[in-house]
Amino acid sequence: MARLELKSLTKSFGDTRVIKGVDLTIEDREFCVFLGPSGCGKSTLLRLIAGLEQATSGQILLDGQDITGLPSAKRNLAMVFQSYALYPHMTVRQNMSFSLELAKADRKIIDEKVGRAARILELEPLLDRKPAALSGGQRQRVAIGRAIVREPRIFLFDEPLSNLDASLRVQMRLEIARLHKELNATMIYVTHDQVEAMTLADKVVIFNAGNIEQAGSPQELYRRPANRFVAGFLGMPQMAFLDATRTDSTLTLANGGTLPLPPGMRSTAESSRVTVGVRPEQLTLGQAGQGTLDGRVDMIERLGSDAYAYLSVPQLGRVTVRCEGDVGAIEGTSVSVALKPERIHVFDANGVAIHHPSLS
Repeated sequence: MARLELKSLTKSFGDTRVIKGVDLTIEDREFCVFLGPSGCGKSTLLRLIAGLEQATSGQILLDGQDITGLPSAKRNLAMVFQSYALYPHMTVRQNMSFSLELAKADRKIIDEKVGRAARILELEPLLDRKPAALSGGQRQRVAIGRAIVREPRIFLFDEPLSNLDASLRVQMRLEIARLHKELNATMIYVTHDQVEAMTLADKVVIFNAGNIEQAGSPQELYRRPANRFVAGFLGMPQMAFLDATRTDSTLTLANGGTLPLPPGMRSTAESSRVTVGVRPEQLTLGQAGQGTLDGRVDMIERLGSDAYAYLSVPQLGRVTVRCEGDVGAIEGTSVSVALKPERIHVFDANGVAIHHPSLS
């Protein structure tokens, strides 16, 4: 069992507060992804959990035991770094067994653990090679294998795929997902790549400036973001945000277009400024003058089965619409966008979500 709890955890470097009071529970065998932009504190938090940094205040509990003050060597956690950190003069076998040899484990046990990790990661033909003779993906598998042989209570991954090319990233993403199922272990994974987060995680924790903005399943965060930051960070291309005013029964967009209040959204007698949020797949292109918004197509991005039309809409800015992959050459033309009330998000003046589309 490996259940991790963070209670009011903070970290400061001098006068700069990097982690600002994090409360989080990661359940046993859960795959938890820390997601956020560069500099938001996610890697620092992982290093606090690993014991590579000391917390300024707060607690780290592993299965109820306070490990906040324990050195990293006594936490029984294993970390996989972005840079692989392999010994170049050692073979794959020696790199994977090094920590066990330092601990003076029995040779038979070392061979069994290295052999098991090599089978899981399909490294058996490579055990006698040195890192210089391996590809980037193979080196990363060796780094993961080195963690597996330690049989840690929690695996920690710090942007492990950032140094790989696009095709290898996809392959290694599948390897890590398979590894999680096979080992049935608790894993914490740091990334700025939302695709990795959405495809790997049981739970995604979105960070911003040292705080947790929202935590939940990938689909929950995508469909019901708590605020504009989460809504804008998840989704590629990004959600479009349209300035609007909310009245008793109507949303009036900044360009003068109007929408009835979405089903289930409470009316109010007072006028207030809000933001309407729409994702590309929630919009439909049509002929100019026949939709809710009129705009000019600046560019079509063709991705095979899908295409994305990037529109400039007067007084509202950039709007992106997902289209069929064989959409015609419409760059430079005027089009309309159909905006359905039941498919929009609404955020108040502070960016807090006050309405989400229905899930039906």
